Amino acid sequence: MGKTFLLNQVSDRLTSEGFTVCKIEKSSPKIMLTQMANILGVETKSLEGKSLTSDGLKAAVGQHLSVNPAFLLFDDAHLIQLDFRHWLKTMKELGVPLLLAATSPPRSDIFLNLPRIELQPLTDYAIREIMETAALAKGINLKPSIFAQLLERTGGNPMFAKRAIDEEFIGLTVEVSDASGLYFDILPFIGLVAIIFICLRFIGLGTNNTALYIFSGIGASVFMGFTIAMRSLPRESDRL
Repeated sequence: MGKTFLLNQVSDRLTSEGFTVCKIEKSSPKIMLTQMANILGVETKSLEGKSLTSDGLKAAVGQHLSVNPAFLLFDDAHLIQLDFRHWLKTMKELGVPLLLAATSPPRSDIFLNLPRIELQPLTDYAIREIMETAALAKGINLKPSIFAQLLERTGGNPMFAKRAIDEEFIGLTVEVSDASGLYFDILPFIGLVAIIFICLRFIGLGTNNTALYIFSGIGASVFMGFTIAMRSLPRESDRL
């Protein structure tokens, strides 16, 4: 299940039960505070008619929340600025219920003070049901083979499942590129170069050829440094 999908479900459920919910998308602190103030009915301007600063909005919203219960829901909380997360920590200490949805949240600040729930991908069966329901709602009839192709693009995320149906509905073709032919295995080449440098070093040592010995040593050092640098690069799955 995707975090955004879960956040929407929680927000809808709380709202249907009569609770005040501030569901906020990640933005600048002042914009998020202004959105919260508008939802809560908190004045965003001073008596002189000037817009409140971020600190003024924090004070006004905090004072309102101290006496008027409301749920604060934030998506992509790991991208929210640190000073705003510190303010959220203050709100939690006041007893304000929080739900922060984040991808790989850091083990620091407010994330240390909230219990974690790790979302697992939905099963293929559940994702297929979601896609079938979405397809039925749009009045499109898809073959089982098409569902199987779309299923590969979802990654167990219900939001991606609905998006895949939307893309199929409007005729958008999403190509899944096969990059297997763009790369080759350089491990044999690395081993060959390493063996060459080792042989040159032994030849230089055996023949008392100082120049060859030094050259092979420098070459081996440069080659090892290059190899380590390449291995330190992020893997393909970790890149953006």
